[in-house]
Amino acid sequence: MSASHLRFGDFVLDVARYELARNARPIKLERIPMELLVLLVDRRGQLVTRKEILETLWGKDVFLDADNSINTAISKLRLALKDDAEAPAFIKTVPGKGYRFICSIAVLPDAEDAIEAPPEKLPAPRDAAYLDTTTMKTEAAANNERRRSWALIVAGGAILAAVLAGWGWRDSIRRAIGFGPPPVIRSLAVLPLENLTGDPAEEYFADGMTDVLTTDLAAAGSLRVVSRTSVMHFKGTRKSVQQIAKELGVDGIVEGSVMRSGNRVRITSQVIYAPSDEHLWAKSYEREMNDVVALQGEVAQAIAAEVRATLTPAQLTRLGISATTNPGAYDAYLRGRYYWNQRTPAGAKKSIEAFEESIEKDPKFAAAYAGLADAYNFCNFLGVLAPKESAPKARVAAAKALELDPQLADAHAALGLVLSHYDFDFPGAQREFLRAIELNPNYSTAHLFYSGAYLTPMGRHQEAIAEMKKALELDPLSLSLNNIMGKTYHWAGDYERSEAQFKHTIELDPTFPLAHFFYASLLEDTERFEDAIRERQRGALLLGASIQEAEAEAEGFLRAYQSRGTRGYWERRLEGTLQDEKVAGTQYYEALAVAGAYARAGDKERAFQWIEKSYQNREGQAITLLRWLPDFKSLHTDPRFADLLARMGLPN
Repeated sequence: MSASHLRFGDFVLDVARYELARNARPIKLERIPMELLVLLVDRRGQLVTRKEILETLWGKDVFLDADNSINTAISKLRLALKDDAEAPAFIKTVPGKGYRFICSIAVLPDAEDAIEAPPEKLPAPRDAAYLDTTTMKTEAAANNERRRSWALIVAGGAILAAVLAGWGWRDSIRRAIGFGPPPVIRSLAVLPLENLTGDPAEEYFADGMTDVLTTDLAAAGSLRVVSRTSVMHFKGTRKSVQQIAKELGVDGIVEGSVMRSGNRVRITSQVIYAPSDEHLWAKSYEREMNDVVALQGEVAQAIAAEVRATLTPAQLTRLGISATTNPGAYDAYLRGRYYWNQRTPAGAKKSIEAFEESIEKDPKFAAAYAGLADAYNFCNFLGVLAPKESAPKARVAAAKALELDPQLADAHAALGLVLSHYDFDFPGAQREFLRAIELNPNYSTAHLFYSGAYLTPMGRHQEAIAEMKKALELDPLSLSLNNIMGKTYHWAGDYERSEAQFKHTIELDPTFPLAHFFYASLLEDTERFEDAIRERQRGALLLGASIQEAEAEAEGFLRAYQSRGTRGYWERRLEGTLQDEKVAGTQYYEALAVAGAYARAGDKERAFQWIEKSYQNREGQAITLLRWLPDFKSLHTDPRFADLLARMGLPN
């Protein structure tokens, strides 16, 4: 053991091991209260000001909520020592100034024996309020010359505190007393920043700041950063940091708050090593709104440095770049991302309006153009706009974003989607997807696009599955990604893993409608029609159908199947598809869905007519998967099928 033990009252403090025991029983104490105890004991009997505590434990120039942080640490320390603030035996408060450690302290002569010895065998504490260095040296030498005296640490403590500040002091002190360096974090999740304004209308701002901070940290390729979709599951949760970290598969957690008042923004954040619930870093920043983008880069840079993430010089430079200095443009951009993340038709439309407003306020804001490209692409997915209306606009927006900032990963991914789904330019799409992944390996959407919009259409199923696994590592709780993972297995012909994945998705959230519909398609393909009918009924109810409507639909399918078998089932589906296509209204309805219904019902000619219509409409998100969609298996031997694949540049 490299340092003496100290006794005060019934307690023994092992400074070398950062351990506190009472009557030989260990007492759990978090790092900050433990460091505070060491500091107070080191300065025994002397006043330790609140400023000294703040600078020693958190570092200089830190603008966190100092009063609350210090009060919390003192309260935890008093609780461990069972100390009464009104009649203290250990820590006396000096109002308006700080604290003094008032209990007498004894250096235990034989540390190894002392820590194990029953309380009655311990030497009685001295009456002196503190021990001088000479006394400490003498006692340590007399009892065990092999041990370093506590005096050396005490003498060095004042010098270290004066010379080393903030985290440099912490790292040095940890090494000096044998506590080891701070833990290395290899995976991280940014929990939703708390909105401290008290105004629900400001939620978009807090969520947007969370999103941007996550994106900035994701630039560090040496660090795995979980996507915001999974993290948002824990907004407002009461789960512990350790529980959250376990569910997300990370060892580091960033949590904090944001408050906007007038034209000023304040961000407070802290980094926690989840396995031990150890707080590694905390800081608060305040800036004008026109400097908030650079501020977020500064926060991300500080966190990356704290967790020992590797950032290239180019990445460090990008974190310092202010994308816009226009507060109105940035505010509109955050609103756009907030609406886009809702993943609803109404949200997609609102996101377009917000991104366009952002661009109007700052025509050189590259991120706003990238957001607009994402919004138009998503309008295609949701059926809000036809591909011929949405894709060209997405292309223009993505190209403009890359003209302004060629390093934007999301803009490359958005452009790649247009090249794949609209132009059928698969080499170009692959180039853009790979560039997006190179720029931001933590961008789960880029892995998703590369898998579904390039690798699967090309028949490279195992690579597609591998990319989807990467996407899920970055966004493990995303319902959409989990659902598409099931589809990726299905397209690859791995029905067993596909079913397990759909069941997992439903287990994550039984109220997610698409999981039931996707699972139903697998059940149909394996001819478990009655199970498929039940899954479709569940999905219909979750989408808002009445119980009577859902039951009537299910009964119609069941009667058709029971009376006419498989053919009857598919004929009933064709009837429903044609009806859906007629009542789609303002929503775009995919021609390929009608083609699939005709193909399943055995009407090959009409199937090819609607396939051609889908091709002319540029329904790339569906038709590029034509070769692997179960609906069209019966058409594979027809020369027209091979001709269409060739026109799109896809393998047969």
